[in-house]
Amino acid sequence: PKATLSGFIRDSSNGEALIGASVWADGLMVGTTSNVFGFYSLTLPAGSREVTYSYIGYGRMAKTIDLSSSRSVDISLEAAPALLKEIVVSGAGGQALSETQTSSTHLPPGSVLGKPSFFGEPDGIKSLEMIPGVKLHSDGSTFYYVRGGDRDQNLILVDDAPVFNPNHLLGLFSTIIPEAVNDITFYAGDMPASLGGRLSSIMDVRTRKGNDQHFAISGNVALLSSRLGLEGPIKKGKSSFMLSGRLSRIKWIFEQGNDDIEKFRFHDLNGKINFDLAPHNKLYLSFYNGGDKLLTTTSGIEWSNHTTSVRWNHVFSNRLFLNTTLAAGEYDYFLVTDRENQVKWNSHVANATLKGDFSYFKNPNEEFDFGVSFGGYNFNPGNLTRGGVAVPPIVSVRNSNEFVMYGSHRVGLGERWDLDYGLRISSWTNAGKSFEFIFDGGRNPVDTLFFDKGEKYKGYQTVEPRLSISYNVNDNSAIKASASRNVQNVHQIANSISPFSSFEVWLPSSINIKPQTATQWVLGYYRNLPQVGLFFEVESFYKKMKNQIDYEAHAETLLNPLLERELRFGEAEAYGVEVQMKKQEGRLRAWAGYSYARAKRKFPEVNGGKVYNAFYDRPHQVNLSLGYDLGPRWNIGLNWNYYTGAPFTSPVGFYGYNGLEVPVYGRKNNDRLPDYHRLDFSATWDLNRNRESKFRHNIVFSIYNLYGRKNVLFFNYNKAGQPEGGFKVPSNLLDERLVTTQFYLFRFTPAISYNFKWR
Repeated sequence: PKATLSGFIRDSSNGEALIGASVWADGLMVGTTSNVFGFYSLTLPAGSREVTYSYIGYGRMAKTIDLSSSRSVDISLEAAPALLKEIVVSGAGGQALSETQTSSTHLPPGSVLGKPSFFGEPDGIKSLEMIPGVKLHSDGSTFYYVRGGDRDQNLILVDDAPVFNPNHLLGLFSTIIPEAVNDITFYAGDMPASLGGRLSSIMDVRTRKGNDQHFAISGNVALLSSRLGLEGPIKKGKSSFMLSGRLSRIKWIFEQGNDDIEKFRFHDLNGKINFDLAPHNKLYLSFYNGGDKLLTTTSGIEWSNHTTSVRWNHVFSNRLFLNTTLAAGEYDYFLVTDRENQVKWNSHVANATLKGDFSYFKNPNEEFDFGVSFGGYNFNPGNLTRGGVAVPPIVSVRNSNEFVMYGSHRVGLGERWDLDYGLRISSWTNAGKSFEFIFDGGRNPVDTLFFDKGEKYKGYQTVEPRLSISYNVNDNSAIKASASRNVQNVHQIANSISPFSSFEVWLPSSINIKPQTATQWVLGYYRNLPQVGLFFEVESFYKKMKNQIDYEAHAETLLNPLLERELRFGEAEAYGVEVQMKKQEGRLRAWAGYSYARAKRKFPEVNGGKVYNAFYDRPHQVNLSLGYDLGPRWNIGLNWNYYTGAPFTSPVGFYGYNGLEVPVYGRKNNDRLPDYHRLDFSATWDLNRNRESKFRHNIVFSIYNLYGRKNVLFFNYNKAGQPEGGFKVPSNLLDERLVTTQFYLFRFTPAISYNFKWR
């Protein structure tokens, strides 16, 4: 006879769900992990069983449980002390090896908060640079590229709602506040069947639900912003709330050089409320609001993100779990050209989705996941208004609907083999009110099609299979392989590689734009070294992408009704090897990674039809991260990052004409910037002598780019030297002798921040 043990695993101090916690049946060599809501289900032979619960950074709990019949047991684990003795890690590592998922990384908030950070501002997105295969654009930027994919091929979900532009201050900071986050799971291409819509990666962010045991206030004061968070129980142990806000303090810096600045700020606001409606029903309501404003007395730019999600968890039985979600996200960008007359350009994208996700835990070796979703999109590729009235030329808005159904099955095949296969089927349909152009072979418009409101016209049906297989060599090592196909129907049109631009237009797959597709194969070896607390992995991958987007030279993407004729379509491929080693527990914690990867593109109408390196083709990447507890009150951190220089197009020569120096260009991306590297340092001083104090606070000292490396962002070929030194763009190029200059941003950049929490 069998019996099922199920329940939720939480943090004992605040009631937060522990995502990915291990549940292990001692003596039976079977176990499972908790899902994104902390729910677990484990079917075992009936009888008295020894069960161990564990989670990184928390003390283990071993319980003897009477399983004469199925029962529900909720578990609360206590966080381990900040300073740990060296320990031997076992059991949990073996459980991690048994998972068939490849190319996924789990980032607890502590791993983000403990890193040296830019201007003392911990950043959820910038912490991705420690993962091999993820390449950040440059100093200070939050733009990132994954396994040879462009930056619009990355999806960020906050409580299942999409964030279309996760950047603040023109890319210097991201919208992800680590203190508001409970868990981050990052998928580099090999995604669960329940997730999709992008080719390269999905960053699944789960926010904290709020402390259901005690009222708490937390916050920090850094050089460029301040944060304040409130949380507490509505009904102790049954419902709680969380509210976290951040506001910048940067206007005074830029006012020194421009007294015409009227507004210069960014802000974030996360909120969440949850209720235990009944033993088997939970309700979560969450939202995010963030935006930037840079306005002078006459003009400026501003943009904003909004997300909302409502989620209902229902446990039908010890084995069947349902999560129903209604989620929405929108992004607006405004380019204000005349504030007095209210003249501004606006681009907009919004999405709303209703979905149901089922999980059926048949037994420890077999699990089914399946579900459906219905969604809609609205796109405004950018129109000009004066006083709220549209000004010609008019660019057509677009509307699209998407229906998705999926299913996956994880099954153990004997003692050593595990198989996970799934299928995701999507149907994409465009609908009016809109108009579209038909182009001839020379990209000249030959017809205009008009569609009434709600009229369906162009659709795409796609199939996305996933397959992963794992072979457990022994208790501490495994070999895994996966193959997956991903489809993307929303496309970012941004003819710029600048890291400081939120000037973005989004378009759907339609008559002139086909869905982007990517097929990826992964082969990996994974090794747990419990004697020293290390986990090692190496993955190789190959990815082939079709219907990729590039641009005609000098493409016009602003206020262009014929925008789609500026696009060029082709193929891309990426391949590489990624190695990483992690030690996540103990007094010394370390994360080391190396990758060799290439990203190539080929477009019939770009670069003469010849293969060229993508901007993010940076073959060698090294990431080293160390954290060490000097004592109960002092911790230090070091990060070192290295990348091969990014490709760019440089002149192959110059010639003079009537005193003008004219550059001559050859192949696209024929040159490279100098290699990029930097060292960051941080030291955290815990100001509490009493470890049991209800008021906790610390000071973080950090230095970005410790040895002051000049990392070149781009070269200029239009500057002239000045007699007093320095360079500028001359007003008359015919009268000046141009010189080549380089631009870099941050060298030795110290910062200090103060953090506190009271409960």
